[in-house]
Amino acid sequence: MYEDYYNNFYKELARIDDRNNSFNKIKNLLPQLKGREKIIDIGCGHGSVSYELIKKGFEVYGLEINDEALENLKSKGFKIIKKDITQPLKINDKFDVVLVLDVLEHVFDPFALLAEAKKITSTNGYIIISVPLYFDLLDRLKILFTGNIISLDNLCYGKENYKKFRTYNYDHVRFFRPKEILEMGRKLNLNFDKAEYLPSFYLGSNFLLKIIMKIISNKITAAVYPNLLAHSMKVRWKVN
Repeated sequence: MYEDYYNNFYKELARIDDRNNSFNKIKNLLPQLKGREKIIDIGCGHGSVSYELIKKGFEVYGLEINDEALENLKSKGFKIIKKDITQPLKINDKFDVVLVLDVLEHVFDPFALLAEAKKITSTNGYIIISVPLYFDLLDRLKILFTGNIISLDNLCYGKENYKKFRTYNYDHVRFFRPKEILEMGRKLNLNFDKAEYLPSFYLGSNFLLKIIMKIISNKITAAVYPNLLAHSMKVRWKVN
């Protein structure tokens, strides 16, 4: 079922993600690299975030289940691994940097996937994750007044795709708050190294609301009140 979903319903969305994601997502979270590090991007889609590392000369593995994405990854120079991330990864290699970007919210057991990521991380290596946060101010208001849990950020896929989402086909199956992400790291004995919070933002057509949200939610306020004013977070852990 997992493979069918990402090769069918999510296929079009993966293409849109490819166009809208970039190296900027991890640029500030990466540790200082020497050029010889081996990197794996788990659930990487078409590789739009980590492709820049290949161009910089790094050895990058792309772990994915979407067949179209795997072909694209191969053409970009990724070393591809086809795996179902809901199952044990069973990878013998170790990696200096393990990326798990906007993936944990897609699986029923994110703790197990993070544990798998730790298994394949080298000593003194790093795990970098990004996740959307639930529930920021905008999503709380949306749930209160509409009863709909589908986050407004899905408007990035366009209104037609946004209208297709229902609770029974929505690809986010886990909903996080900052303390829960950090708690998973502590339980796995990962050493917290850095965190960043992306402010809440409004993608609708109400210009006044956009201005208000920019004033209320910014990099400073989101870091101080992440439960209410951050819409996503990134974390870097070190593995000893």
